[in-house]
Amino acid sequence: MRQEARPVIEALGLKQDTGSRKFPVYAGEDAMLVITGMGKVRAAIATTHLMHLAPRHDRGRLINVGTCAAVTDQLALGDAVLAHKIWDRATEREFFPDMLLKHSLQEVSLGTFDRPVTGMKQPNLPCQAVDMEASGIYQAAHLFLAPHQMMFLKVVVDFVQASAYDLSEMLRFYTGSIQDWMPLITEACVWEDSAPAVTEGQERLLAEVAAHMRLTRTQTHQLEKAAQRFMVRGGENLDLLKPHLQTRPRHKARRNQIFSSILAALNGL
Repeated sequence: MRQEARPVIEALGLKQDTGSRKFPVYAGEDAMLVITGMGKVRAAIATTHLMHLAPRHDRGRLINVGTCAAVTDQLALGDAVLAHKIWDRATEREFFPDMLLKHSLQEVSLGTFDRPVTGMKQPNLPCQAVDMEASGIYQAAHLFLAPHQMMFLKVVVDFVQASAYDLSEMLRFYTGSIQDWMPLITEACVWEDSAPAVTEGQERLLAEVAAHMRLTRTQTHQLEKAAQRFMVRGGENLDLLKPHLQTRPRHKARRNQIFSSILAALNGL
């Protein structure tokens, strides 16, 4: 919504691009912003429109900023969160944005619904928060960008019990959290990721652990990404993985159990 975009426009000093008539677009020296409006389809079209206007994609980054509703009491009104997984309610597909930027925000799984989710009391959903745009934006952006170039930043403004009359109150929670999430946006505008988060020696360690534990290709990829995030967030080394060089689980169930504990350690859980 325009109300959600206004703080970003002001912070980045963006000016409206009067040549864009399909969607409101604002541009500056380091960033472009499009106001998508509500809904998955509209958000996907707006994202595609913006990507065609963007000068280059190889070094570009996409940040989806907006509000969401919590479906767990582990989140509070005004919390700024990052989505590490996006789940599309209509298709049951899952997507994994993975921008490797150091931050202190809580990471959540985000469900995208085609219609507003209201009047529900702690629904049994495979996500911690819900919105109406993220999966559409991800799928459109993924035609141009890799997962590590995308970040989905949301602010909790209700507990899926809101109505249209609550808009001013919801925006109060959104703007009240600006100091928590705006630095991430400004940093992403200038951040250079040319230096790898993981060294060659650490890459060899990861490969050896994966081989010794007989990890699947998917598990190996998850291990690599978790290690990268661990280092980006301030980890000094990956020595916590070295004991697993001697680990050779005989059963798949045991391997998966150990693998889950490794991911939990890398994610700081």
